[in-house]
Amino acid sequence: MPENFQRVSPLADIAIQGRFGADYGAPGVTLSVRHPALIATVIARRGKAKALGEALKNWRVQWAGAEQYFVLDRPFDEVRKKLDGFASCSDQSHGRVIIRIEGPKVRQVLCKGTPVDLHESAFEIGKSALTQMAHVGVHLTRVERDAFELSVFRGFTESFWEWLTEQAEEFGYQVI
Repeated sequence: MPENFQRVSPLADIAIQGRFGADYGAPGVTLSVRHPALIATVIARRGKAKALGEALKNWRVQWAGAEQYFVLDRPFDEVRKKLDGFASCSDQSHGRVIIRIEGPKVRQVLCKGTPVDLHESAFEIGKSALTQMAHVGVHLTRVERDAFELSVFRGFTESFWEWLTEQAEEFGYQVI
């Protein structure tokens, strides 16, 4: 009989809730960890990119490379079953952590680590980029006007969190 295991975030003991850094006025950014998160990587099979695009409609999807996507918030078995024949699928739910950063100073914090142009006119809501911050590969997606999701491989999450919070200190940050 299979046992049920509860996934524990690698930031469970590190992403302590509270207010940190500069303490004047409202915090410049708010940080939170989306955990647990359902994440599947899908890669179009040869000649199936258009069919894959159609199959992905009405799902929360983020671009992750040429003919590659992250499907979020769907059980992996559902993704694999629906995309059978269109794409190769891999469950990334245990291997990635999604950090949400939002607030009026979000671009100033993120620009300290990436050359990606995050100006509203260049990086629209829903747009994603693969980049590096603090020598860590990051999948960066703008999800709202002043909000981004940063998807990081689980093994790099702790050091990335440390870097991110150091960059946010001058503006003050809230962890929720």
